[in-house]
Amino acid sequence: MDYLDMANKSKKPALKPFDTLTKFGPYSENGYVIIPDNFPTDYTDDFYKNIDTKPVHGLTFSGYISDFDGEQIWLILDQKPYFDDEELSDYDLKGIEAMKQKSVKVIGFDDAHIVQNEMGAKKGAEYLAEQLKKLNEEVE
Repeated sequence: MDYLDMANKSKKPALKPFDTLTKFGPYSENGYVIIPDNFPTDYTDDFYKNIDTKPVHGLTFSGYISDFDGEQIWLILDQKPYFDDEELSDYDLKGIEAMKQKSVKVIGFDDAHIVQNEMGAKKGAEYLAEQLKKLNEEVE
C-alpha cells in the first residue's frame, strides 16, 4: 500500500503541540513530544541545539504519528538520511505530502539508548516538552 492509499484511510490524531506520550521500543520505554508544525522534523537540526536534553541523553527520534484504520502508526516520511526526494516519483511525493496532512509531528528519545536516563520515559517526555515550550517562546 502506498502513502496516497494510506492517507485515504488515515486521520490526524487529536494530539496538540507539547502533548507527551510514551511507547515501548525494542529495549525500553521511549518518550515523545508532539511538536508544532513550524518546528523542524529532523531532531539533529541546529534548531534544537540550545535545549537541554542531557537528562534524557539526547534526542533519538523524529517523525510523524497518524491514525490509520483506527490504530496509531509512527511514520518516517521526510527525515534524512532515510529520505531522498531525488529517488522518488511525483506520485510518491504527493503521497508523502498527503500523509503529512493526516499526521502530527513528533520528536523523542530512547530511554535506554546508551544507558537508562534518571527520569524515565514519562517524566523525561514531560521535561522535554517544557524545554520545547521555552524554545517555542524564543522563536515566536
